[in-house]
Amino acid sequence: MKTATYKLNSKSILRLIRTNLIILFLLYVLNYFFFKVYNPTVILITIGQFFILFNGPAIYLLINYYKNNKNTEFSIDKNSNTISIVENGITKEYSLNEVKHSIYNLGKYWRNAIDKNYRIPTIFSDFGYWDLTFENGDRYYLTTLLQDFLLEEDKVKNTKYRFRLIPYIDRSETEQGIELKPIEYKPKSRTEKLKESYKGKQTRN
Repeated sequence: MKTATYKLNSKSILRLIRTNLIILFLLYVLNYFFFKVYNPTVILITIGQFFILFNGPAIYLLINYYKNNKNTEFSIDKNSNTISIVENGITKEYSLNEVKHSIYNLGKYWRNAIDKNYRIPTIFSDFGYWDLTFENGDRYYLTTLLQDFLLEEDKVKNTKYRFRLIPYIDRSETEQGIELKPIEYKPKSRTEKLKESYKGKQTRN
């Protein structure tokens, strides 16, 4: 299998710009047909508030991720079962069997895959990072500025997941994450429903 290489790219920024343009176009359509606000000051204030509210967390994540990955790239060779990481000009190679902890950090929206709560995606839902720790203590934070690998098949077996509203890089994080296994939904039987109904009547009495 060909070696997969991941390096800094502009896909996250371009996606963010595209999303903003779509939202601004929709706002323009709504204003043209419904709101009919033509005061330039009001329009500029509204656009400014929209930009701060919706893009503030995304811009913070872009800066946070760039600081950590501006001189980073990595490649995975499935044939040799190794990962090579370049950071600040220094290259290190590890066996994937040497991984101690592999944790994907994603936004809360992706927790829907587990609990089926139907959370609404945010403008920064696709941001996240891979918290990768090796047996020798080396630890890396590989973000989506390198590639959208977080939504692909896990690079390492037994990878776990953390979910936060804003998935910024937290170097003090010690929580090991959870397995990505959907909660099995079991419909209640008629007997269980009758028991709950009976208990409810007893409580009211």
